[in-house]
Amino acid sequence: MTIANLMQSVPSQAWIALATAILSSGMTLLGVWLSNRATNQRLKLQLEHDQKIKHEDLVRNRLEELYVESKRYLNHLCSHYFPYRQVMQGELTFNQALDMTISSGEKVKFDPNRVTLLIHMYFPEVQPAFDDIMIVREQLNEIINGYKWQYKSGNTDGRKWLQAFQPLLELLSKKCGDFDGEVVKLKDRCTSIGSTGSLRAP
Repeated sequence: MTIANLMQSVPSQAWIALATAILSSGMTLLGVWLSNRATNQRLKLQLEHDQKIKHEDLVRNRLEELYVESKRYLNHLCSHYFPYRQVMQGELTFNQALDMTISSGEKVKFDPNRVTLLIHMYFPEVQPAFDDIMIVREQLNEIINGYKWQYKSGNTDGRKWLQAFQPLLELLSKKCGDFDGEVVKLKDRCTSIGSTGSLRAP
């Protein structure tokens, strides 16, 4: 018996049943594929959402750390120069000011390097404001060094140095306030990291 004859001998009901079974299996497979695809898409969206939340939490924590650490550092930086102003005013000796500086440094509970690291890695937007502070700091240090050489020579009169020192000390305080304001502004941008690209992932 040939294959053609064999196929002709099969009742039509059997062919219908076979076609129905094939169609049913195909529809089942298609349904399973569509279901798996939808599940995978939901899992992908959930994963992306979870990653975004974790990243926002990370940046928010880093921002809070920058706020606290920079506050401590900049407050210490401003107070660091007060004894030298008193020396220029004739209220303290240079040695007394140095002793106060050493004593204050021993009580430091912050890491200036951590502040610069947080700025470089996470918040480069505030780098210009921080650089402005460092420029004023260097100018103040130059005045102190110049006065120190005069002081060691026996001339303790600091009035000339104070005329340049006091405005810079006030400018330092203002620059520190400006930096603090720039850091505070960043808190409103933590929820838009993905769109702005400003606050960077580690």
